[in-house]
Amino acid sequence: MYSAIRTFVRRAFPATTAGQRALTAPHVQTICMNACRAMATGPAAGGHISDELLDKLGSLSTQALIDGLWVMGWPTSHIMGARPLTEGQKKMIGRAITIQFAAARPDIAADKPGGTDSPEYEAFELVNGKEVIVMSSVGPWESVGGDIKFLRLFQRGCAGLVTDGSVRDTAVLREYGFPVFSHSTTPRQGPHVHQPWSCNTVINCGGVVVRPGDAIIGDQDGAVVIPASHAQQVYDIAHSREVIEEIVKEELTKNPGPPGKFYPFMSGKIKPNSPLGQLLTSKGVKFVHCAARPGTRVGVPTVAPTGATLGSRRTVGGPCNMSTYTQTEAHFQSVLKQFAEHKACAVLRTPIVGACTPAMNAAVDGGFKLVEFTLTTPGCLDSVAEYASRKDVLTGVGTVMTVDDAKRALDAGAQFIVSPVLIPEVVEWCAANKIVCAPGCQTPSEMVQAWKLGAPIQKLFPGVAGGPAWVRAVSAALPMLRINPTSGVEISTAADYLRAGASSLGFVAPAFPPKLVENKDWDAISKIASEIQAAVKSA
Repeated sequence: MYSAIRTFVRRAFPATTAGQRALTAPHVQTICMNACRAMATGPAAGGHISDELLDKLGSLSTQALIDGLWVMGWPTSHIMGARPLTEGQKKMIGRAITIQFAAARPDIAADKPGGTDSPEYEAFELVNGKEVIVMSSVGPWESVGGDIKFLRLFQRGCAGLVTDGSVRDTAVLREYGFPVFSHSTTPRQGPHVHQPWSCNTVINCGGVVVRPGDAIIGDQDGAVVIPASHAQQVYDIAHSREVIEEIVKEELTKNPGPPGKFYPFMSGKIKPNSPLGQLLTSKGVKFVHCAARPGTRVGVPTVAPTGATLGSRRTVGGPCNMSTYTQTEAHFQSVLKQFAEHKACAVLRTPIVGACTPAMNAAVDGGFKLVEFTLTTPGCLDSVAEYASRKDVLTGVGTVMTVDDAKRALDAGAQFIVSPVLIPEVVEWCAANKIVCAPGCQTPSEMVQAWKLGAPIQKLFPGVAGGPAWVRAVSAALPMLRINPTSGVEISTAADYLRAGASSLGFVAPAFPPKLVENKDWDAISKIASEIQAAVKSA
């Protein structure tokens, strides 16, 4: 703030030079009134979050917090593109101190306060152990700082750093120990591209509004923003949901069965005589049965301590225009997590009637945890429906060419969507409904376009010359992509693709040799599946 006032004074009352008329009182009054009008704005901060509430928010997962906001009908608060700098870094919990960067221009560089008065250093001195610095960059690859600059954050006990730009001096930043979330790392310098321009103003970081004082929570799934004005309400909803989910998980662990018996519970109401209602009652958890308006999502209540009445204060309704196909952020991230964990997807495409389910069963018996049934296969959606209740595999549908195809796939039970080519309307619809999709892309440009449209996975199809070398070059230049080579991947090259930077792989003919499917040699297919799993694990 001091730097902003100093700049204002310098601009408003420039020193007079020889030949210039000195400013009179009326002139000064006019300048001051115009300056005040120009500076009129809403309050930067939206409220205050106590240490106690901050710790409570930090005790919840980012998925639960996202769900809390989603139930309230708020837009997503996930800072897009801000990924953990270090695998396994400690959880980030703190209040936001914001820094806005402005694109470089000669007058911007001239007017920006220098030295210790620079906005970023003003922000750094506000850190006192429970603050997270949030920096809004002008571009994802531009540097917002490095070793020397962030040494001060280490000295001040910074609770974390988040940016939709990139950071420098990765090795040293990791040594400092505070959690860092950034788009990527970079060797570039920042000043020739952008300048820190303001401290503790309302900013946009990764497509999300951040106000000073908002809670910033980050874990291995990403960083989220909890508005200070509604932090208690978000916590109450998110905590209530976790109470119920823990009870459901405990029950399903003791008595294995389809989660659909109890879950999801946001589809309208919890009826006292429903399996979930009866389960909660048996655990001593009371709840209020609240009917929903048709087409709306009804969330859990804002107050839900164990043993209390769920919904005793009020129940929050979601937006009435939400698609019935919309998934939660937690589910979206869970699908991506399973892709990252298992890596190999069995893709079944066969013209043989009656082979769909037994062929895929054979692949799963051999170790596949990710399966894709293609719409060109007879009986595809029937098989998807059979697999929908299985807990041991993640089921998707391929050859999706239209939004109607995607809806039919989801109606059958698909949890992710795959297309052979990039179809913008399909990707945009999936992105709007938080559904993981993997469109087919042939070039780096198509992959970036798919990523910008909202596709979290980019399927490399058909195969390209050079295979792993191509993936290595593209993934190095565009690390935000999750490349999924499908056509052309063999058992002998699977490990090479993964070492080159592929995030997952699709196996079509190598997993389902046409002759073996035709001869119904399911044992041979299971054996091949086991060999594929071994090859993937060797990477």
